[in-house]
Parts: sequence; C-alpha cells; structure tokens
Amino acid sequence: MSNKINDEDKVFIKKVYECPVFYVEEQQPTDTSRKRFAVRHPGAAVFLPITDTGSILFVQQYRMPIGRELIEAPAGTLESGELPLHCAQREIQEEVGMRAETWHELGTLYPAPGFCDELQYLFIARDLTPSSLPADADENITVIEMERDEIFMRIASGDICDGKTIALLLRAQLLRLI
Repeated sequence: MSNKINDEDKVFIKKVYECPVFYVEEQQPTDTSRKRFAVRHPGAAVFLPITDTGSILFVQQYRMPIGRELIEAPAGTLESGELPLHCAQREIQEEVGMRAETWHELGTLYPAPGFCDELQYLFIARDLTPSSLPADADENITVIEMERDEIFMRIASGDICDGKTIALLLRAQLLRLI
C-alpha cells in the first residue's frame, strides 16, 4: 500500500491562514477523509559570509517560536519576483552590514518538507566590504565572527543547533569551500 499522493489526487479545499510571509493551505486527498495542511512559503536565501582570513560571520538573534536566541547563517525570505542571489545580496547588507564581491551557489535544501514547501537557496559570500545599507528596524541581530574549528566545536556541543546553518556548513565543507 502506498501513501503517495500525486498532485492529481489532491483536492484543494481552502487557504485557512495567510500572513505577510506565508499561507497555510488545507488539502484533502480524494481517496481519504483525512485533511492535510501545508505551509506555502516563497523561499529563502541562506549564506555564509567568509572573511579574507577565512573566518565566517554568523548572526545571533531571538527566535520567538522556540523562545531563545540562535546562532545562524544569515538568511532572508525572498520577496515577490526576487531572484535568490538578489535576496542574499540584500540580506548580507541588512543583517551583516557587508557587501560581497564574489558569490558561490551551493544548491538548495528543503528545511521542513513534512509540512512546508520552503526551498532555501544556499550561497557562500566572499570578498567582503562594509555596507551602509541600514538593518531592518524590526530585527535585533548581533554579528558573530568565528573560526572554522570553533564553529564545528559549537555544532558538536549543541551551541549551534540551527538546521539550515549546519546543512549549509556541511555542504560547504564537502565541496571544500571552507
């Protein structure tokens, strides 16, 4: 018995919630009475800003859904019609206060495919210079610079526990970019 649901097997019931960043869709497969819910998200760009000395810049910020601060790779939600690289170029200025001359695309990942269709686009940013673009007024972010050895020690200890950050670091390491 297969639990696979193809697009043609779904009946879209309704949009049950909408906010500026995402919406929730209620679905009901035609062959069952079980309702399913999916968060529809525009996607995001996630990146590792790497300094000339090889250290990496992270952001530390409070995450309301989990009630604590996290150390993360900088990231931002795609605006309507925005290309992922343009999102990353905007966010590095807003969150880190830098510009990057060189960008490397590292592919994509789905951070929570069990309930959300968000696709995250992964990048490495190099050749950094200071930027004067102001940060978003509603974000309280601290920039943290770390060397490679400290990063992996903090992942091992659980101090860095953000999934997208760990996945991006692993991808970058496997591609020998860090």
